[in-house]
Amino acid sequence: MKIIPYLLLFILLVKYIESKRADRTYVLVENARSNRLELNGYTIFDSKEKRSLYRLTASISDIDSAILFDDSGNNIIANLEGVWIGGKVNATFSIYDSKLNKWTDGNIRRTAHWFSVDYTVEYNNEQVIANRKKNASKGKIYHKKKNELLAKFHVRSQWVSETPRKYNLEIYSNKVPDAIHFFLLLIMDHRLRGNSS
Repeated sequence: MKIIPYLLLFILLVKYIESKRADRTYVLVENARSNRLELNGYTIFDSKEKRSLYRLTASISDIDSAILFDDSGNNIIANLEGVWIGGKVNATFSIYDSKLNKWTDGNIRRTAHWFSVDYTVEYNNEQVIANRKKNASKGKIYHKKKNELLAKFHVRSQWVSETPRKYNLEIYSNKVPDAIHFFLLLIMDHRLRGNSS
C-alpha cells in the first residue's frame, strides 16, 4: 500500500511534463515534388500559417540530402546528408550559428524496438532522442540525459487525401536548434510513408 502514493506522484509528474506550454509552434506544410529525384520537403510557417519562416528541401540519389533555407530562400541555415530512406539511418548534418559565425556538425542514428522506433541525435555534446510508435504519425523529442521533453509533433487530419500533409511542431526548449527538430520530422515522415519505420 505504500507504493500507491509514489505511483500517484509519478503520474502527476508525467502529466505535468506533458502539459508544458510550447515556447513556439510551427506548421510544416508539405511541398509537392518537381521531379523523381526530389523527396517531399516542407514550407515551415508560424503557428497561424500567416508567415513563411523556412523552406526545407530534400532529394534522393546515392546519398539522401536535405537543405534548410531561411524565408528568403537565399541563405542556407542547415544541411543534412546520409542514408535515411533505406533500411538504416546514418545521417550527418551541419547547422549554422549566426551568433558564433560557425557551422556545428552532428549525426542521427536509428534504433528499432518491438513497438517503437528511436532516433538518436548527437550535437554539440548533447544527446537527443526522438521516438514514435511504429506506423504512428506523431512523435516526441527528448533530451537524453534529463529526459526533458524538447518538442512533439503530429500530423493534422486531412479531409481530402490530395491536400498537402501538414504537421504541427511544438517546441518546448532552446537546448538544441530548431533545425534538428525539422530534420527529425522529415526523416520520420519519409520513413513512415515508405513503410520502413
